[in-house]
Amino acid sequence: MNRRTRVWAVALTLTAGLVLSACGEEDPESESSSTPSASESSPAPTTASPTPETPALPQVASDLVGTWRDDTADWTANFAADGTFTWDYQGNTGFLTGTYTLESGVVTFAGNDGNDLAGQVTPQGLVFTLGTLTPR
Repeated sequence: MNRRTRVWAVALTLTAGLVLSACGEEDPESESSSTPSASESSPAPTTASPTPETPALPQVASDLVGTWRDDTADWTANFAADGTFTWDYQGNTGFLTGTYTLESGVVTFAGNDGNDLAGQVTPQGLVFTLGTLTPR
């Protein structure tokens, strides 16, 4: 099995494990039986405007254009304006190329090797089984 195939196999295995482990989780706060009184209730939630401390989450593919990196995984994704990407992975420049999309908070890499990898847009970055990419 070549290195690229092993990376994809590990990524797919980890994705399946994460999906399955999340299936049975319950929110412990949702089980609370006490209801706050009117004087104890929290103010109505508001939609916070992005600030330097809380940047706006990517909403469309063009919001991703640029370089994103995970130092721990030694993984860099370069998103181009034309919808293509290039990965540098563990010292291998141009490790993978292909196209990307962003729909409903999910970034999908469609590699030219025929494999896809999907990740979630979160306040922490783009979360994939390989790591979490943050903008540079």
